[in-house]
Amino acid sequence: MRKKFTKYVLLLFTLLYSGIYSVSGQLVTIDAKLDTNQITIGDQTHLTFRVVKPAAANVIFPNLKDTLAGGSINILNISPVDTSATADGKTVLVQKYLVTAFDSGLYYIRPFPFILKTKDITDTLYSRAGYLQVHTVPIDSTGVIRDIKGLETAPLNFSEIYPYILLAIFIGLLVWFIFYYLRKRKKKEPLFQRERPVEPAHVIAIRELDKLKAEKLWQQQQTKLYYIQLTAIVRTYIERRFHIKAMEQTTDEILTDFRNEVIDTDINYDLLRSLLNLADLVKFAKQEPLPDENVKNLENAYIFVKNTKYQEPEPVENEKKEEVTDDKQTIGKKGNDTNDVEQENEITE
Repeated sequence: MRKKFTKYVLLLFTLLYSGIYSVSGQLVTIDAKLDTNQITIGDQTHLTFRVVKPAAANVIFPNLKDTLAGGSINILNISPVDTSATADGKTVLVQKYLVTAFDSGLYYIRPFPFILKTKDITDTLYSRAGYLQVHTVPIDSTGVIRDIKGLETAPLNFSEIYPYILLAIFIGLLVWFIFYYLRKRKKKEPLFQRERPVEPAHVIAIRELDKLKAEKLWQQQQTKLYYIQLTAIVRTYIERRFHIKAMEQTTDEILTDFRNEVIDTDINYDLLRSLLNLADLVKFAKQEPLPDENVKNLENAYIFVKNTKYQEPEPVENEKKEEVTDDKQTIGKKGNDTNDVEQENEITE
């Protein structure tokens, strides 16, 4: 009963204490207000000071330190004074205190002094009094110890998730390797295959020419197909050997690029020109070449490939050995010539 009576008395006192003053016919309002009058132990609330004054007047706020209500209420943070203006030309000053309490009870917040200064007077004005009711944590009858608040989750950083990223990558690679191994095993293929070396262009061309020769297309009245395949083999060889886009070019374009970009003999150029021109006549003009011409063009394709194939440069050491051998032969010849002269002189004598 005593606590309830005290609470009602403080509430009545708060309502009756207006905190409104008159200075030179103008009102000055001083207000001290809590966001809430009831909190649990450890909770936080704001105590807000709000002053409305004439623009010419100067108000000094109370200098509060660490605690309120005789040390029962703790001040956690003090904001700077915020200034704004009203429509009727007055100035509004606002300052906030973040407060808390760690013991339950009903705490009386006394009126706070504000010093008012004008040209004519200096006076002390007081805010309204207030109270703060701090509630304790309800006791759990089951006897289980519980936290006042739940656990706060801290944000994750990269160092914490880095091991999990590596684990996920490892598991992904392991799964991929298992599928790769099972697929190779099902197809009865080796797990790791060595890349086969790329065959030289002339080796491929000669193999294809041998295959074409064995098919005997022109002997079976398939002359056009015979020349289509023959020119395709030669064009593919030129493209691989000299990097000329022969498969996309006309005969004249191939011959022009071959003449301009390839350093070669006129014999090879004539062989290529004769083969491609006759093939164009067969494919587009429906010309029927003689059997001897069919055989000769296949032989010319062999000759052209063998004459223009890539050849490894000879080592320099062999050249030096040949030069030394030639020098020795020359010296030997000179020695023989000297002996012959001496023999002739002896015969003359």
